[in-house]
Amino acid sequence: MSWLAKRSASRGRSKADRALDIYRRATDTLALAQIEPSHSVLEIEPGKGWFTGLLLEHIDASGQLIVQQPAALDTFFGQDARKRVEGSGNVQARYSAASWETLEAADASIDRVVWLQGPHELWFTPHSNVSFGHPSRVFGDIARVLKPGGTFVLVDNLAPPGSNQVSAGALHRSVPQELKSIIEDTGLRLVYEDSAWISDTDDPLDVPTFDAKAHLKTKQFAQVYVR
Repeated sequence: MSWLAKRSASRGRSKADRALDIYRRATDTLALAQIEPSHSVLEIEPGKGWFTGLLLEHIDASGQLIVQQPAALDTFFGQDARKRVEGSGNVQARYSAASWETLEAADASIDRVVWLQGPHELWFTPHSNVSFGHPSRVFGDIARVLKPGGTFVLVDNLAPPGSNQVSAGALHRSVPQELKSIIEDTGLRLVYEDSAWISDTDDPLDVPTFDAKAHLKTKQFAQVYVR
């Protein structure tokens, strides 16, 4: 039985989790990030905790898992991810509701930072007094916590051609080249990119990702940066 098949069948993962595994390329995402059980991993924006559930199964007593999602996102995702972490019994895992501008990890302490379907949040302001962080400060803090040789893996929803990141963010999407420019300004270096990470869908691109025309079928891209 494969690693994913074993984890998919675990009691800590729901039927809804398992239904997303193929769509979100679970096995390929773990391979892309090259996460070992002994790694220190920081997952940014777990949402409802789909990937968190896999990481909780994967990281062993020699590793560490930090899951961080600002409390303001509870309005959209609830506290599912927090409950997964705190109810997992994994003493190597902890949850933080702090701002992404201040990641809950020491300097040069993390092997892998993973952010799936989320960097666009930095351009999303649900209310006038709510921000999820300034892009340069958030990506700069990711660079701070990574060990030399550590990697930052991101997957996000693709923006329509001709978009800038401000307009793309309003659709919950990102422009790969603009993310690359901001992230590389922090000293991280792009070492892998797949502009068609998920491409075999009829996503029209020009609608918000929660629109019925795009929900659960967005085109996505992947990038990997190294410190």
